[in-house]
Amino acid sequence: MSVNFQEKSCQILVKDRKFGIYDAEDKTPAKIIDYNSDLCNAIVTNERKVEILFTAIDNCIIINRSNGKMDNRCDAMLCYESNLFFIELKNKRDKWQAEGLSQIESTIKRMIDENPEYYFGFKKRKAIVANRKNKFPSFHESNLEQREYFSSKYKMRIQFEAEINIE
Repeated sequence: MSVNFQEKSCQILVKDRKFGIYDAEDKTPAKIIDYNSDLCNAIVTNERKVEILFTAIDNCIIINRSNGKMDNRCDAMLCYESNLFFIELKNKRDKWQAEGLSQIESTIKRMIDENPEYYFGFKKRKAIVANRKNKFPSFHESNLEQREYFSSKYKMRIQFEAEINIE
C-alpha cells in the first residue's frame, strides 16, 4: 500500500516569524500553536518568514506495515525551500532521544522506499527530536555514533533541541 506523504488534509502552510508545534499524545495529529503557549513541544523561529509546509504525520498519514498494522512514524515534517525536517515530539525524561530517532528513521525508510526522488530532492535534511521536559539533551552518553549513522545512511543531520531555526 502506497503512502501519501503529501496528504493535503494533513498539511498547512505557515509563514509566521515564530510558532509552536504541539502533540497532545492523544491520537490526534501534531499541530501548529502559538509559540507562547506552555503546551509547545518545540518552537520554530522563521526570521525570514519563508513559506513552510507543515505536515502532520502521526495520527494523520496512514503508514501500515505489510501485515496491515500501523507502523512507527514521527509526528511531523517541515519542508521549505530545499530543506526537509522530520520532527518527533517527546514529553518524557527517559530514553527519549533513541526512541525519537527510531520513529524518525522508520518514517524516513518508508519515504525512501516509496518516493526516493522526493526524499533525495532536498539538499538539506534534518532529524529533530524535541522534548518539552528536556529542552536540551543530557549527554551522559555520546551521540556521535547516532550522528555518524544518520549522516552516512540518510545524508541527514540530527538535532536534540526544542528550538528549531529556519535558516
